[in-house]
Amino acid sequence: MANKLILLLSTFALFLLVANSSIYRTTIFIDEENPSQQSCEQQIQQQQQLRQCQMHLRQQVRDRQQEGEDGLWGSSLGDNQQQQYLRQCCQQLQQLDNRCRCPGLEQALRSQLQQGQIQGGMLRQAYESASQIPRKCNISPRQGCDFSSPYF
Repeated sequence: MANKLILLLSTFALFLLVANSSIYRTTIFIDEENPSQQSCEQQIQQQQQLRQCQMHLRQQVRDRQQEGEDGLWGSSLGDNQQQQYLRQCCQQLQQLDNRCRCPGLEQALRSQLQQGQIQGGMLRQAYESASQIPRKCNISPRQGCDFSSPYF
């Protein structure tokens, strides 16, 4: 009788050990294979640092500067190019998790600032334009991004 009890308890302990290790392996497998768990930085890198959003912001700043100098809103060629950059920017943003979109746009904007593409009086307008890109793309966050710029 004691041998049967020991055999039963040993079998039960072995079963628990196997079940526990397979649960652990399954959990690790899911975590490693889940692309939404990537950091925002990794996602932004995969989307080429949101290069198209950078181009959209750069073109928009140039158009606004031109508007200030000439009293015009740019040429139709500029408008077409602007729309193309915006569409491509929207496509890149859609590939990011919702939580990564605003940080990605802020990184794109800062990249343009560091390269000297956006300067001086256009800084506030550039931040405002970048904050509205999700709304223009009709993706979340639809209310836009709230950047805490140290520049103004």
